[in-house]
Amino acid sequence: MNSHLNKLCLLLCLWGMIAGCRPEATSPGSAQAVQSEAKETREPQNSVAYPVTVTDYRGQDVTIQKQPQRMISLLPSHTEILFAIGAAEQMVGCTTLCDYPPETSELKKIAFANPGSISLEALVELQPDLIILGGDYHRLLAEQLEKIQVPVLSFESQSLADIEKSIQGIAKATGHTSRGKQLIHQINADIQAIQEQIKPFQERGRPRVFYQVWDQPLMTAGPESFIGELITLVSGENIFSDVKIAYPQVSEETLIVRNPDVILLPGLKNNQQADPREAIATLQQRPGWQEMTAVKNQRIYIIEDDLISRPGPRVVQGLQKVAQALYPEAFPKP
Repeated sequence: MNSHLNKLCLLLCLWGMIAGCRPEATSPGSAQAVQSEAKETREPQNSVAYPVTVTDYRGQDVTIQKQPQRMISLLPSHTEILFAIGAAEQMVGCTTLCDYPPETSELKKIAFANPGSISLEALVELQPDLIILGGDYHRLLAEQLEKIQVPVLSFESQSLADIEKSIQGIAKATGHTSRGKQLIHQINADIQAIQEQIKPFQERGRPRVFYQVWDQPLMTAGPESFIGELITLVSGENIFSDVKIAYPQVSEETLIVRNPDVILLPGLKNNQQADPREAIATLQQRPGWQEMTAVKNQRIYIIEDDLISRPGPRVVQGLQKVAQALYPEAFPKP
């Protein structure tokens, strides 16, 4: 994160997070197992009777005449949903930010940096019968596509409630209703299992948590953000819970005064991230940080950014990482 390249990559992740996981092990009944099964089996073609009408994020009723077979997804979280419910074979394209699961590499990639950078010509060239995009972030793009009679569905991606609504809507539109219900059920069950696992270790009180979204300027995740919701779900106390902005800028002085017990950082995957030990050592050398409890107790953790910035099927994996950081004694050490 110290280099210009790493900052640029992380900024793109943050951009997708504002618009818009691999745990050590998962049980056979986990959401990840549901997604793996979806790759191997397809829901019967006649399981959904078309036409179907889906109400999207904009409140619009979108009628889909027949099962889509040439879909494009313009959000990484929506792409992950499509793969998780077994609709991957109905896709022809996604954005360059859609990198999970690895099979997305087989799809046509649409260049993406912001809504205005998406080429309408590139989308139309793929002859899509449905484009699934974001909420307010893609509102203008949705209007442009509808003007040229390209079917679109809009779903927001900012919270657990949004995840459930997105899965329900996308599953209904694509003909995978039962798979969508199964995925939602398993996500909720896995979340409850994590909460039960940490419950015996909460007698000492809730850990006070600071999540650093960005370092210059210093930004954090407020309670209205998806990351803030994950912290609350595993009984962490966000030290900036009084800030009503999703990703506010905060001062070093205030951070030091509020003195977190745990500091969480986003980590870039693959080889984009420098040695995590170097990143943590750099933090520890910041003026005044040595006085914070989290630094004194060496409770600074790096979590793969995609696991906690993409409100999608891998939410359980991200939540487990946060839970492990807050209550490490509740989980077997790898």
